[in-house]
Parts: sequence; C-alpha cells; structure tokens
Amino acid sequence: LEETQRRLGEKEVLLKEVHHRVKNNLQVIASLLSLQSARIGDAGVRDALRESQNRVRSMALIHEKLYQSSDLAQVDFAGYLRSLVNFLAQSYRQHADHVTLDVQATSVQLDLETAIPCGLIVNELVSNSLKHAFPDGRPGSITVSLLPDDAGRWCLRVTDDGVGYAEPTRDTPRTSLGLSLVETLTAQLGGTITVNTGPGVTTAIC
Repeated sequence: LEETQRRLGEKEVLLKEVHHRVKNNLQVIASLLSLQSARIGDAGVRDALRESQNRVRSMALIHEKLYQSSDLAQVDFAGYLRSLVNFLAQSYRQHADHVTLDVQATSVQLDLETAIPCGLIVNELVSNSLKHAFPDGRPGSITVSLLPDDAGRWCLRVTDDGVGYAEPTRDTPRTSLGLSLVETLTAQLGGTITVNTGPGVTTAIC
C-alpha cells in the first residue's frame, strides 16, 4: 500500500509538471505572437495576430487552472470562465471600458478534452462582441452563462445587447473566421449551436 501511494504521488507530481510546462510553452508562443505584432504596421494583420494570441492564452489558462487544482484531470470551469472573461476585458480594454461583463455559472468540473473547446468558444464569442457589438463608444453588457437547461443539458451562452448582426460593422455568423471556429468546436463537442438576434445577439451551445 505504501509503495502504491508513493507511485501515485510521483505520478501526481509528474502530471503537475506537465501542466506547468504546457502552460509555460503556450505563454511563450503567445509572447512571440505579441512581439511579432508589435513589428507590423498593418492594423488588420495586428488584429489577426492578437486574436491568435488570445486563443493560445485561453488554452494556457486551462493548464494553469489544472496545475493549481487538487484535481489534475478536471478544471473548475466556472472559475476558469471568470478568469478568461477578465483577461479578455483587459485585452480589449479600449472596447470594454463602456461595457459591463458578467459571468453566471454553476460550479461544474470539465475534463481537458471538453474544457479547451469550450474555452475557445467563449474566447471567440466574447471577443466578437467586444470588437463589434458596441461601436462608437456605445454602452452595453455581455453575459456569459453556463447553466443546465430544462432537459438537464449544460448550455453555454454568450449574450450581448449590442447592435446585432444587421449592422454592417458586425460580422455575420458564417463570414467570420472566429464564428466558423465556434461551429467546428461545437460539432467536435457533439453539441448544437443556436444564434438569436434582435435586440443584440445570443449564441447558445447545448
């Protein structure tokens, strides 16, 4: 029994180190993208690099949460969502100053294979809302929720009260790379995606 406990302890330490190194490596990649974007004059290319940087950081944050957790196989996704939304507010602070962000999430543990796609989905949807839903300093709010529906399925929703998809300044669901990625990740999770517009936009993945 003592030998088994010793070996389990060694595996736990090793797994923690793996999560820590993966997080560090992803942060290095994000930093390299940041350095590269600083040398580029084209605003569109800079924005594309920043979007890629945020995607990498959203994955790094998962491994950071797992490294800090006593359960190395599952992440507290409610806590992760709050950290991710706070990070995105800082990343897009020039857009977020006049926008209220709220997270409504029931405590749920997700494994790595589920948490990473869900984190990337939230990254895309919240980023899209911050960039396009509130033009010209328009105030508003964005709500991210992870709650069970009436059938007991977990549903991830991102809702904003912005200008909606009718405005020419806003990407429509199938023309944005980010929202195409959301569709791909939703299919990977075996879920369904629903987009409702007017007023604002609500995207639900169940």
